[in-house]
Order: sequence, then C-alpha cells, then structure tokens
Amino acid sequence: MAPLFGILCFTAGVLLLAGSSCALRSRRPENDEDSGTVSESDLLMNGLRNVILHPEVQAGNTDWDLQRSRKMAKKHIRHASLQTGGGNAEQSSAKESPGPSKRKAVPNAEKSWKPWKPNGFNHLFATDCPVDDLLILTPLIKAGQIQEAQQKAQVHLPGTDVLSYSGYFTVNASDNSNTFFWFFPAEVAIPEDAPVVVWLQGGPGATSMFGLFDEHGPFSVTDDLRLKSRDFRWTLLANVIYIDNPVGTGFSFTATDDGYARNEDQVGANLYEALLQFYQLFPQYQDGDLYLTGESYAGKYVPALGYTIHVNNPNATQKLPFKGVAIGNGFVDPENMLGFGDMLFQVGLADTVERDYLKAQTILIQKAIQEKRWRDAFTIEDALMDGDMFKYPTYFYNITGSRYYYNYLQSAEPPGFGNYLNYLNQCFVRNAIHVGNQVFDGGNKVEKYLLEDIFQTAKQYLIPLLENYRVLIYNGQLDLICGLPLTENYLNLLQWNGGDNYRNAEKVVWKVEQGDVEPAGFVRHSDNFYQVAVRGGGHMIPYDQPRFTFDLFYRFLNNGTFKN
Repeated sequence: MAPLFGILCFTAGVLLLAGSSCALRSRRPENDEDSGTVSESDLLMNGLRNVILHPEVQAGNTDWDLQRSRKMAKKHIRHASLQTGGGNAEQSSAKESPGPSKRKAVPNAEKSWKPWKPNGFNHLFATDCPVDDLLILTPLIKAGQIQEAQQKAQVHLPGTDVLSYSGYFTVNASDNSNTFFWFFPAEVAIPEDAPVVVWLQGGPGATSMFGLFDEHGPFSVTDDLRLKSRDFRWTLLANVIYIDNPVGTGFSFTATDDGYARNEDQVGANLYEALLQFYQLFPQYQDGDLYLTGESYAGKYVPALGYTIHVNNPNATQKLPFKGVAIGNGFVDPENMLGFGDMLFQVGLADTVERDYLKAQTILIQKAIQEKRWRDAFTIEDALMDGDMFKYPTYFYNITGSRYYYNYLQSAEPPGFGNYLNYLNQCFVRNAIHVGNQVFDGGNKVEKYLLEDIFQTAKQYLIPLLENYRVLIYNGQLDLICGLPLTENYLNLLQWNGGDNYRNAEKVVWKVEQGDVEPAGFVRHSDNFYQVAVRGGGHMIPYDQPRFTFDLFYRFLNNGTFKN
C-alpha cells in the first residue's frame, strides 16, 4: 500500500497500506487538475468525500452499506455537474448559463493537497539528447553468448568506480514484457562466496531505484546530482540486485496492457523468470545463498516469488539456491493489519472520537474484504489514510496535519528524497545503465491493474516459507501505515507449524555493540524465524536507521545471534 514504501512509487500518490498502505504504495493517477475544468473523476471524488463525511459514516454505523453510499455519491455528482454546466441540457437551460469566467467549479479549497510518495513524478523521459538503444540481454543469454552479455551489461558511471551491471530480461515474450535490473557484486574478497540479495520496492508500482539510492545501495545522490558513497551499504554484505517490479514499474515495461500483472501469481512468475536469466547470465553465483528482500507492498511480492521458487525448484532443471526472505514493514495480510485507530490514539495523533471513527471505518473495510469486495475496501481505506485516488485531504491528514505517515515524528519527507529521479533522467546516466529513452514510469497503471489484489492476503505464500526457509520480518518503531502492532496482529493469528514456538519466544534486547547505551531494537527468534522491532525506524528503516539495519542484515545473513 506504502513504501512495506515502499515504500516505494513514482508519482504524486500514496502508499497503499495494506491496500494502500504499506507498500510503497500507490500514487495519484494522472489528471487534468490544472486545466481549469472539472473532470468526471473530480465529481466522483467530491461525491465520495460527501459520503465519507456523512454523519452516519462518522458515527461508525457499520450497517451503512455501499449501495446507499453509491446513490448518495451519484446525487452529489449530479448536483455538482449542474453547477459546472454539465448534466441534462434541458435542466441546465432553465437557469441562466454563466459564462466560463463565472462558472463555479466543485469546491476544492485543498487543491494543493498531495500526500508524499516515494516516487515524485509520473514519468521521466529524456528527449533532448542522443541516447543508445536499451539493452535486452535475453537473446544473448539464449544464444549462449554469456561473456558478451556481461560485457555489454557493465555500467560505467562517472564519479564512481563501483562495479555494476544493468539491463533487461524479457520475462514474457508474447507481451514483450521486460524487467529492468541493476546488479552490484559484493565488495568483498570473493563475491561469489557472498549471498545474493534481491531487493523489491513496494507500491504497488514503486521503483527499486528508491531502495538503491535512498536506502542501502552503494551510493546516494546529492542536491547537485553527484554520487556520494554510502557508509552502511548492503554491498559490503552481499551481492545485491535491484529489480523494478512488477512490469510497468520504473524502467520495466510491457508492450500491451495484457502484460500488466493482475495478481501475485503473475508477479511471482515474472520475477522467477527474471531470476532464472540472472543466474544464466552470472552462473558464478549459483553456489551462494539466495535471499529475497523488500519492504511495504513487497510484503506480497517477496512471499509470492519465494512461493513460486518453492513450488518449481524440486522438479526444475535449473534450481535456484533459495535460502530465505526478509520483509520490512510488509503489507502481507490486509484484513488483520487495519488497527489504525488504536495505533494513532496510543501515539497521541488521534483523540477518542477520532479513534472510534477510525475503528468503525476499518470494520467496514474488513467486511468488504470478507465479502471479496476488493475495490470497495480500497475506496474506503484510500479516503481514510492513503489518498491515492481520493483527491481531497484524507481523514489522516485532517486529524494530524501530516502528509507523511511513514514516520510519526515527521510531517514531511526528508530532504534529498527524490534527487535520484533527476539523476536518472540525465542522458549520460541513461546510456550508462542501458535504458535508452525508455519512459521511467511511476506505476499508475501497475496499481490500476492490481487494484483487485491490493486487499487480498499473501499469507498463503508466506506460510510455506516460514515452514521451510529462513524468514526475517522486521518493522520500524515509528511507522504508522504498516506499523509494528499491525504486523504482530497478523503474525499472532497466522496458523503454521512453528506458530506456538514463535508466540512463546522470549524477547531479546538487541544492541549493535555490547557497550552501546541505546538498544537497536528487540528480537523474538524461534526456529528459522526472526521478528524484529527496530528502534527509531519508520517505514523506510534503512534510511532512518542505516547502522541498525546493516547490523540486522549482517546477523541474519550470517546466522548470527542477537544476544549481546
């Protein structure tokens, strides 16, 4: 839902918490907001706003049914349409028709309202300078020309000597669907001995370039668009591959609408195909461990991919060295991750009246989920928290004054977020990473086609992973949209063969160094499962607490203990 922004999406929208949230979740669709006219979607959302603010809804009447909501919305739409010169011609001619300069639009005093999302623009497209063609590596891989493919994929960027490779894997030839990756070998003596870590951002539709540049990649981007080395970069621990996922996100693209994923099975299948080609391109890493990681809405992507590998590996000719998964602030099980009311109340952001309203609304969302009314669940939650499609200030913004629910100690995005967008749109960078003039997409269409998926659970993928592989679930203490209490709620309800051991596990205080005054967090460990709370971290934990997160992954990847 948000950037587990992923955290993280490329337009002016919002993460979807679970449905909108947690993931680096979604973004606002393109619109004609600045044209001076009122679009049909403006009228629809104005009608929805009146529904959300209706006294029965605010009073928490859980029997308020969406049929009545729709009728009420249509009533407001008809009224607003007449105000703007639309609607039935005979009706509107009965009154004086005001000229364009006098015509009243639907009231929208908060027109500048936009929640922050990890992706700041809908599209980036270099057109004012020559660039090379994008590099699709699949034909070379199929032809067995591996050395040539590696040479072509190597990245040469001014300002850094970090070795990396990038390009495209065709994951579905019938739709010309191509997945963009950027791979960084480990900065260790023998990279082939280090694990391979796959990073997936959330959204749905958030680019993994956010994780690379703003969270844990080898470098970040300064305000003057220069690369700056990062101290706690994950390439000191592992070989890291950043993938723009699903197809249609970031630099990944498809030629037809049929190429967009509609569900997590399709997401998992495309990622699985990309990983098969990755190991064909770099066979020297086949003997190391493979870990799948991500945050926010990747709380669905990671289990879906892991489950796909789990099902295919036993009979596959090419087996992947799959070892485990790590999910940060993941939007895994929406129905059981909706406790916003109590959470906002307990941190002082909501009073008792607002808490009760939030709880009443989440009951409506849960009811919609139970009845498989996925779009209705999305609509209610979006107006409540996310603002992806809801054009007016959300209920969250109205009661908190904050546009940023990824860290409740902040009300706006940190400085420098998004510098990487302008960096990537420079022609020399596009040439270096082999993307040509491919549009860098914010993921609006990705979210559109996954709308029926957003509020469905991914626990059916996660349970086999918990029972067969190493699993790390970690949360930032300060995240609201996919917060720690929401994660603990679904974990405590999860039925798996290690569930009792987890629920009875001792909580351990974790410090990076034994002499540290400040704990890094708290850990519960049972069998192959680790559940971690990171102190001082929000939704994007590697950004908020880079030292703690680095130590967390060092211990997890090396089977280390968290006891000091």
